[in-house]
Amino acid sequence: MANDILDPAAIISLLPTLLPQKTLSSSQAALAVLLHTVLSAVAFRLVGVDDTQTTNSYPNNVLPENWDQHGPGNFTFRYKHDQSSLEFIVKVSKLGDRTVFNAIAVENNKAVSLDITTNDFVSPSFFPHHLGAADAQPLVHGYISSTRITDLVSQFKLKIVQPLIPGLRKEGYTEASIPVTSSSQAPAPTPAMQPAPAQPRIPRFNPDEDEFPLRAPSHFPPRNPLEIGRRDLDPIPRNPFNPPSVFPGGDDDGMFVGPNHPIFGMRGGNGSGMRGPWSPDGFLPPMGAPPGARFDPIGPGTGGIPAFPGRGGIGGRPRPGLDPDNDEFMPPGPHSDMFS
Repeated sequence: MANDILDPAAIISLLPTLLPQKTLSSSQAALAVLLHTVLSAVAFRLVGVDDTQTTNSYPNNVLPENWDQHGPGNFTFRYKHDQSSLEFIVKVSKLGDRTVFNAIAVENNKAVSLDITTNDFVSPSFFPHHLGAADAQPLVHGYISSTRITDLVSQFKLKIVQPLIPGLRKEGYTEASIPVTSSSQAPAPTPAMQPAPAQPRIPRFNPDEDEFPLRAPSHFPPRNPLEIGRRDLDPIPRNPFNPPSVFPGGDDDGMFVGPNHPIFGMRGGNGSGMRGPWSPDGFLPPMGAPPGARFDPIGPGTGGIPAFPGRGGIGGRPRPGLDPDNDEFMPPGPHSDMFS
């Protein structure tokens, strides 16, 4: 089995041979040349260090003298590979305390990216570093340790090399396996996968329950909307010999408001029946009268007050429990007219 061409020792051994001046000026320059070394090890061929379309030749992938002229903020590399017809552009950029590696296959616009914290993989105090100096420290110390080099090279391989050229074949190179995480096993639901919001439930009327105390029983015929107020249009009392109306409940819907008027919730002729459950008299809205509060009745026939006597009846006597008293007459007392 061939040795791993991306082993930290192999990378550190290859890196100085790719530098023209054997000098690393900054942490970002050290990271940029480390990536260039990895790509060179897997047979990427350097064709440029700028954004021009000119293709140059660099023997053994040795960087030109001006490769870091835009550093430490930006470094650009252009590559080709024998196993692909595409051209690849790689940029290394400094963003505050982070370093970003962006790469793209120009012809198909396939872009990849890697973002790292700079000081996690290099030692800032190590740079600038002259590799040929007599007292130069080992280059591996600039990358903290060989373990950190292994970690960073693995990320280069997984995030940059493999997406650009899947299935790359090179002796001593093996592709990294993509780690399986819980997020990859259960991807976040897309808007199309989101369950539809529950529709508000429309309650159905059940005549055996008191859930809808103000609704008329289902066995009553519907009220004719054109008959509401009809009572006010009849100056003559209804003929007792006329057949009953097919729309019941129209006798008390006029301007004389009595206990049977529709505003009191379609109560029965005996003054009882369908009233709301929210207050002692059944006419207030919810929490209209808090439990235990002193309450003055506002509707007819409630709170121990007898219902209003009717205005009709045999012999002119009022019929209790139906309509209000006749109040057309002047109140008792010496009143000659309403202005006195």
